[in-house]
Amino acid sequence: MVFAGSGIQLVVSILLFVYVGRWLDGKLGTSPWLLMLGAFVGAFAGFYSMYRALMAATKSKDGTDSTGDGRRGGGER
Repeated sequence: MVFAGSGIQLVVSILLFVYVGRWLDGKLGTSPWLLMLGAFVGAFAGFYSMYRALMAATKSKDGTDSTGDGRRGGGER
């Protein structure tokens, strides 16, 4: 249930950056370059956000601490 909104977030991210790229293309006359750049940046941002959410969920599921060395409790052994 953690990733229920990830697909929607990916689509919204891409659409937002495509819209901004299209708007800038209209203002600057650079069509279609900024629209394509916006699509790639939006896809990268969406996938990166999904990757971070997946890594955070995996980390919390495994019970690792913030140092990432896999030890629980944080004490020295």
